[in-house]
Amino acid sequence: MKRLYLASAAVGLLLSLPAQAATIVENGSFESFNAGGLNGSGWGVFASIPGWTTLSGPGIEIQTNPTLGTINAQDGLAYVELDSHNNSSMGQSVALGVGRYALSFWYSPRVSTLGDNGIDYSIAGLSGNVSGPSIIPVTAVGLWTEITSVFSISTAGSYNLVFAATGIDNSLGGLIDNVSISAVPVPAAGFLLVGALGGLAALRRRRRATV
Repeated sequence: MKRLYLASAAVGLLLSLPAQAATIVENGSFESFNAGGLNGSGWGVFASIPGWTTLSGPGIEIQTNPTLGTINAQDGLAYVELDSHNNSSMGQSVALGVGRYALSFWYSPRVSTLGDNGIDYSIAGLSGNVSGPSIIPVTAVGLWTEITSVFSISTAGSYNLVFAATGIDNSLGGLIDNVSISAVPVPAAGFLLVGALGGLAALRRRRRATV
């Protein structure tokens, strides 16, 4: 019975390594915005919306279908453009346990101007940038592209997830939608460790039986 308990405990420990099997970013698709006074098709700039706060610049611009004739939201009815009147940044605090995670969001440039419509993103030591056409990763106006980056957490706590507009201050910025963070599953090697622990327990039992 003790050996079974130890094996079960090891399985539980390994399965808990990614901590919080799915961490949901609050209002990741920006569907909660009506409290800011925007209803139906159109756009508005807000100091904050549920889950998100402006960190710099004029504010968070929410657009809803079909404000732009070239694109609609990747998920739901709303999306964000961070170059509202000028480049802006926004963020929220996300609680994460120890483990590996994948940050995912969908991006599209609004215009095809080279070097414009950039979005910087960062969390817990991870940082990156995505920009418009002819920049790696390749994106196209009117087409949503999924951007995914993996990062690790060694100390459980709250971490700031930040998105910031880069490029020309011209009120025409990069679009983002459907932001999420999810735990990366335990590698198969973890389950091999469980098997090794079980084998050691069995070997120990056999040795005791022969004494």
